[in-house]
Amino acid sequence: MKNSYLLSLLVFLTANASSAELVYKTYVNGRYGFSIDYPDYLIPQGEAANGDGQLFLSKDGEAELRVYARACIEEWDTTPAEFLKKAETEKVKEGRVISYRAKGKGFAVVSGTKGKQIYYDKLLTTGNWCTFFQWNYAVSNKEKYDEATRLIANSFKS
Repeated sequence: MKNSYLLSLLVFLTANASSAELVYKTYVNGRYGFSIDYPDYLIPQGEAANGDGQLFLSKDGEAELRVYARACIEEWDTTPAEFLKKAETEKVKEGRVISYRAKGKGFAVVSGTKGKQIYYDKLLTTGNWCTFFQWNYAVSNKEKYDEATRLIANSFKS
């Protein structure tokens, strides 16, 4: 009985410690109305002067989240299919390897590596407006940031 109590206490403390470590905050853009959740280890760098978005950086400089909106550009990103096509043609110029791509109604995602960085770019289209987030981090920290990638991507709303 004593051992099972200690084991239960240890499991409880471990679960609470891990969930307490990572806290998410929400950024809501006043100009375009989009929102995104980000882990509290990312530090907001202040909204852009034109109010189109914000940059978030980790203290160690290993992770960067950029989120912004603008008018869609014809034959570039007015549709998810155009966004993916442009990503495919630009990848060689930028030295990117694409390992994941997806599209659906009003969204597209492209992800992969660029040198020693993992990138994850997501587009949301609403009428003539395109909203983006770009999430980059070191390949060596993939395990650390995989969960954040899922949570950030699922929280992104325009």
